Amino acid sequence: MTPWKILIRSAMICLLVGTVLFGLALRKTDSLPLSGVPLKFDAMRAHANMKLLAKKFPGRVTWSDNRRRAGDWLKAEFTKLGYTPQSMTFSEVIEGKQYTDLENIYVEKRGTKHPDEIVVAMAHYDVTDTTLEGAMDDASGVAVVLELARIFSKENSDRTLLFLLTDSEEFGAFWGARAFAKNFDRADKIVAAENFDFVGPDHQTRILTLCSGLKNGYTPLWLREIALDSVRSVGGVKAIDFDNIVEFIERAVQIPPADHGAFLAEGIPAFNYVGQTDHFSNEMARYHHTPGDVAEIMRPESFISYGRAAERVMRTIDTLVRIPEDFRNNSYWKISSHLYVDGWVVTLLHILGFIPFLAYCISKFQTTLYTRKREMLLVVLKNETKNIGILLASLLLGYGIMRLLPSLSIVTQYEVFPATQKSVILSNPNLMAILLVVGSILGVYLVFKRTFQTPEDLLEHSEIRHALHAVFLALIIFLAFLKNSYLAVLLLLPPAYFWVIIRTRKKAEDRIFNFLLLLGGAITFITTAVVLTTIFHIGVIYWYLFLSATYGLISAYTVVLFFMVLTVMIRLFRSFVM
Repeated sequence: MTPWKILIRSAMICLLVGTVLFGLALRKTDSLPLSGVPLKFDAMRAHANMKLLAKKFPGRVTWSDNRRRAGDWLKAEFTKLGYTPQSMTFSEVIEGKQYTDLENIYVEKRGTKHPDEIVVAMAHYDVTDTTLEGAMDDASGVAVVLELARIFSKENSDRTLLFLLTDSEEFGAFWGARAFAKNFDRADKIVAAENFDFVGPDHQTRILTLCSGLKNGYTPLWLREIALDSVRSVGGVKAIDFDNIVEFIERAVQIPPADHGAFLAEGIPAFNYVGQTDHFSNEMARYHHTPGDVAEIMRPESFISYGRAAERVMRTIDTLVRIPEDFRNNSYWKISSHLYVDGWVVTLLHILGFIPFLAYCISKFQTTLYTRKREMLLVVLKNETKNIGILLASLLLGYGIMRLLPSLSIVTQYEVFPATQKSVILSNPNLMAILLVVGSILGVYLVFKRTFQTPEDLLEHSEIRHALHAVFLALIIFLAFLKNSYLAVLLLLPPAYFWVIIRTRKKAEDRIFNFLLLLGGAITFITTAVVLTTIFHIGVIYWYLFLSATYGLISAYTVVLFFMVLTVMIRLFRSFVM
């Protein structure tokens, strides 16, 4: 049986098995009962606190005196409510300078029945350098936390309630939240955390629940459904979250937009509320991280539904007879508002997606072994392995130089990532840094090529090279699965099937066809990059990716996998397009 027949037949079998398995694995989401205690959230009081913070302490960038003064004011407000404010100081490198007085502020209300189980309500009180008042983002969230703290200061709670205001959310990739989740001495006792970033401006019509973790983690289904049901219960706005294909992308990319992601990365169940208008893209363009984010755009009535939903979540979790036994489990995929698939089934479906490709690779490699002379195979294997090694080593050395750029002061040094959306740095690529890395890759490649490379194999060897490329791609897919099966499917499924059908003949029309196939293999990567740029205002996409790799927002493991795929793509281009 030819490799093509094996590919087609295995694809049909996997499609049938996957469809049956998917149908049998569908589960209906089960909602936990919400608290029926009357809600006491005072929207006018919250709006007033938002306005005070925004107007009295503008420019609360994390290194500023106004951020420090805002922290003192917040501690005074907690004290008025009868709490004893506590601080967690931490350090961070911002624009090449080490700051050691960054401050998370929190207070606790000890529970009476389950004091060792902690429920967190949090928001960040710093602002980005492209805004001033930061009324929406995130004085509004801080005001919600203050109001929740006021409500619960007057009554007993079953569980310990912790009200947290983080610093440095806008710089360093949620550095304040990361510091708290990693260093709080009872972080393992936190059963849930709700983050408020942010109440919507103008006429708020929706509240979005965000669930993605920073490099790792996702909101457990039980907490996600409590968050959604709480919004539905208060009325006035629509409860929405990202499911289906958008959740799939979130789980693959794992770069969240707020503090909850840092908690999820540490295995702490968390979610984020984002207030929205009917024109969210316009809201993000006009107000988010701009000087237009002022107190005047915020309506008191927007705090009603947002604050009451937040209160209901906290009351519901507080009064649960028992937290779900698997309360940290985030292994599922929600495919609609009321249906999900268990994580182990999702992983199995991901594997089924690649089985036809793997079957084709094995068959083609066996066919190549049987139809080519052993001496020819060894020569081509040696040469192609050497060519792949030279190219990959050059790329990895370039990545090593990229990681050294901050310490060499070629790009400004930051702890993990410079700043969040609309930061000036994201729209101003450092061409010298880019040229240095690209030049280093090319220089090392030329030296390696002159030293180690042998001449390209003959045209009749292209079939063997193609089989070797497929085997190498299969290895990359396996390594990607060890990291994140969602990422493996999103970015490697198209290359797996587009690149295996490359024509090994070298007519002009074949080269054009092969070039289109190579582009087709990169389609999901390109699409994801464009979508991220459009929605999140992250500036010039290639510069954002460059910075993400330089500072470590994208893990080294993922970068190495990317370079391995790029190596295959370049070698295919060299062999079947040029």
